[in-house]
Amino acid sequence: MAAVELRVDLSTLIDAVVSGDNARIISSVRSLLEQERNADVLLGRIGMLATKGDPEGHVSITIAAAAMLARFLRARPAPLDTEVPPQIRALPLFVRALITAAPAIRNGQNASYETPQPLFPSAFLDENKSVNQVMNEAIQQNDPLLAERILLGLFGTGADYRTLQVRAYEAVSTTFANGGHALIYTMRGFQLLDAVEWGEYVPELLHWLAPHLPIQPNKPEASWIQTVREFIADTKNHSLASVRTRLSAPQNANALPLQQILLSNAETAEVCQNVYDAIIPGQASPRGVASIIARAAAEIIQKVGGEDRDLFIRVSHGLLFASAVRNIFSQVQDEEVYNLVFTSAAYINTLYKEVAAQTQETAKPITPAATVATGGGLIAVSQLETLEAQLKEKDLRGALHTAQRYLNLGHDPRALFGTIGLVAALNDTTIDQGHSLQIGR
Repeated sequence: MAAVELRVDLSTLIDAVVSGDNARIISSVRSLLEQERNADVLLGRIGMLATKGDPEGHVSITIAAAAMLARFLRARPAPLDTEVPPQIRALPLFVRALITAAPAIRNGQNASYETPQPLFPSAFLDENKSVNQVMNEAIQQNDPLLAERILLGLFGTGADYRTLQVRAYEAVSTTFANGGHALIYTMRGFQLLDAVEWGEYVPELLHWLAPHLPIQPNKPEASWIQTVREFIADTKNHSLASVRTRLSAPQNANALPLQQILLSNAETAEVCQNVYDAIIPGQASPRGVASIIARAAAEIIQKVGGEDRDLFIRVSHGLLFASAVRNIFSQVQDEEVYNLVFTSAAYINTLYKEVAAQTQETAKPITPAATVATGGGLIAVSQLETLEAQLKEKDLRGALHTAQRYLNLGHDPRALFGTIGLVAALNDTTIDQGHSLQIGR
């Protein structure tokens, strides 16, 4: 899929980005899209360039989100207005991503680094340690160089790329420093690699990612994470390893009551116990439980008014974290990453208690209107165009109704989120560090 796009000459476009010439950026993007190039792959290449000048990280993960939203737009049916070519639909999203990436690309133009010596798994044999053990030591001891060398060593052995993912996810599965950014950056970083089909880009991405993985003294962990670690450490009573050998179909409906626990004043240990009960006795899948956690996070964010920007950003991180965990379970199914459901559930429960204390439950979730909204029709593209117009007009009640109707009719949800991403791209991502785009994916 990406073979052609990975060879497309982007020099003219990059020159326009570096010079800040928005008119040239738009014309260059339009030209590429009119050639029916895959926007998600091209955005992946842009994202990889941005990582060289983006040590903070938010720019790169915003480009990763834009790439995934552009991929979703492929599922959107052709517009009713035949004068607008279907391949141009990603133009606003593409341009917004480039404007967002511009400072990082300029910063990284002349950046260079010397790839450290890979540390191969065989180096641990004499110490009788596993890769997981050494990787966790690097995370706990704030040693990003060691973390990078271990991941490069795995890459150098020719290990399956999912092995790299599992090792990185497992290393941060029971840590929670810097507001959970380590996990969010890891998931988004691997999305960038997915867009460009891994290969030669892996060392560059690992160099960007490694400093975000360890627990840094100036970005300490949340206090509740120790309770999570103690709960998980009791493998005799709380192990999820049996999920890998379970033969019966998942009973995900048994995870539904968990949402009430997450949106309550339950203690962290009680939350973890309910997660365990949903998965083991209840036989729900970890991904099913992760979906319930993400659903609870979405409900919390609706309780926050737009006037409290700082609180909104903190709650947005909760939704991004919970969504990242859910996405991870669609990538890997190794038992080492299952512990993420405990961390995610504890985080969302803690976030709920913070929001409840500040808002005193005065804000209510938006609910669809009781009457059926006019417009939209039954055709998917008609509903998507109606949704796009409603979002632009900030008609949130109407947009929610249209979105629910669209999903109830069984239309492709990817096109729905791609459409939401198009509208989100109209926002200035420099104001909210790209959170509006990231939430869309």
